[in-house]
Amino acid sequence: MKRLSLLLLFSCAVLSTAIAQELGKKSLSVVSMKSQGLAEAPKQVYINNFKVYYQMIAEAQKTVYGGRQLGGGSYTGNATAKLAVGVEGLQAEDLQELTDKIYADYIESLKSRGFEIRTARDMESIPFYTEHLKLDGPRINQEQVEGSLMVIPTPFSYYVQKVSKKGKEKSGGFMGAVSNQNDFTSAIYHKGLPKISQDLNDAVVIDIAINVPSIYLDPKSKLGTAKVKGGPYLRVQSARATYASGKGNKPGAAYPEAAVEVLLTQPLVINGVFASEEFKAVADKKRTSVPSYAAFFTVEDTSVELTNTIECDAGVYKEKVSNAVKIFLDASLEKFDMGLAGEKAK
Repeated sequence: MKRLSLLLLFSCAVLSTAIAQELGKKSLSVVSMKSQGLAEAPKQVYINNFKVYYQMIAEAQKTVYGGRQLGGGSYTGNATAKLAVGVEGLQAEDLQELTDKIYADYIESLKSRGFEIRTARDMESIPFYTEHLKLDGPRINQEQVEGSLMVIPTPFSYYVQKVSKKGKEKSGGFMGAVSNQNDFTSAIYHKGLPKISQDLNDAVVIDIAINVPSIYLDPKSKLGTAKVKGGPYLRVQSARATYASGKGNKPGAAYPEAAVEVLLTQPLVINGVFASEEFKAVADKKRTSVPSYAAFFTVEDTSVELTNTIECDAGVYKEKVSNAVKIFLDASLEKFDMGLAGEKAK
């Protein structure tokens, strides 16, 4: 028994070291709200959200403005550079399959900890969501974040306040009216997690959002030149995992009795999927000389617009992205485990 305990401790230490090596010492921000209280929570979890965003296209532009030049006698027009980069090699089905695998692996991790898993798929109703709309996976939404596809696992359902005519989902709640892109900010207060947990007899409510950008763009200007450069840069960025149980009884905004939230604050870079390359769109201002006697003249603007693609193998993309997301989710579960053990997560 002693030997088994030592082996388990050694395995945990190795896992912790591997995660730290991949994520870096300052890659995670951990919010602990009386996390020790998670040890008293029921062995039931309700997964409120599980969303993965995959960036498929990005574009940026930079303009330098012209006008009359110092000393007179000449004018310059505006110069605009615009660059768009898109991903090739992936189909919607690939992203759905990838999301389903990420979700299935996460569910197995929760089950291995002895939890009963519940979602909106297998529950008839939750009082907090009485006036909300239930949406079912598999679901892919291209309107939620510009240039990205939001993918929901196949065996999963979740609630939204409404879906706009353009297809954008609005979750409601505190901050919901202010921003539609709040998935990567703290969910401890503004997604109703404490009230949901209270409705479910203090079950741990889990809310997950993961962002996987593929592209970087860098617009700049210097000495009359507008430039946008960009290329492939695959990473997990701005991911969040929230674990909350119970509802506090003090007045004010609803808050959980115990919670741990893990935010990814530095990108987790994924190499070996896209070839290393860089694209540039460059535009220079054009100068027009104007004689003093001219009653009328025109100034020419310059515009340069380029579109490029980055290609990948779908199988390689799915494997490496799945591994990277698992590193983050395992790290979040490691902090959750601290609370379950009656310790402060940090």
